[in-house]
Amino acid sequence: MIKKIILLAAAIATSSFATWDYFGLLADGQVSTKAGIYYDWDGDWSQMGLKVGARMNIAPQIELSVQSFGFQFWGEWDCDACPDGGYGLRDLVLGSRYALDPELYFFLDFNIPIGREKGAGTPPSQGEIYLYFGAQHHKNIEAVQGVSYGAEAGIFWGFEHDDLERGLEVRFGGELDYKLPKVPLTLLVGAQFWLRVFESEDNDKGLHDSWSDQWKFWFGANYAIKENISINGQIILRSQDLEHRKNNEGFRQIPMEGDAFGFTVDMEFKF
Repeated sequence: MIKKIILLAAAIATSSFATWDYFGLLADGQVSTKAGIYYDWDGDWSQMGLKVGARMNIAPQIELSVQSFGFQFWGEWDCDACPDGGYGLRDLVLGSRYALDPELYFFLDFNIPIGREKGAGTPPSQGEIYLYFGAQHHKNIEAVQGVSYGAEAGIFWGFEHDDLERGLEVRFGGELDYKLPKVPLTLLVGAQFWLRVFESEDNDKGLHDSWSDQWKFWFGANYAIKENISINGQIILRSQDLEHRKNNEGFRQIPMEGDAFGFTVDMEFKF
């Protein structure tokens, strides 16, 4: 156990991902690390970076994780007059999950805004401390061998930063997985919906963006190279509808994730 704690601490120095996934906790005392790249594109804008993470089961019912850390290579517009930039360290998310029973979990994520932007462009950090908490449920569908689902409902609470305070958001998500019977391959499809239900606040100029929403859809696959090594890939499509009301003094937006088409590829090790 002590050896695994040391290995987890070493992984944190290079680590990522928020609620790790919608499915079960690791086995007692098991550690998992993950590293991969992400790419998003929308018209003349794109971003790319590295994400790393680690999680560990410290008791039969408790799992801790380090998520979303990494380095953004760029986040910028492609045009003649647009400067390069948007690169730098990403924020760090500390997560925990508690298993009320084998199929029901409570989770809590806490974002530490250590990310730093270099150059102009889309920053790798919004400079925001936030809490994300809620519940998850997963179950194997006995009528169809190899099929399981995971679902999540949570509340996102962002704290004031740079005179801005994000309105409270509710978030729902789910994923359906199908493990093929004769090959170590799992196919998956999932979706998320975010809804901003309270008005964001701008202490300088006033801001209204309640009832904004964000949709995200993905499909992908997980291939187990060995029992404890797997490679994961997802294609992602997301769409943001940010509702706002402009007053005479102007306004500042607090975005969600925005519109984009992209992908993620990562490798996971368990020991």
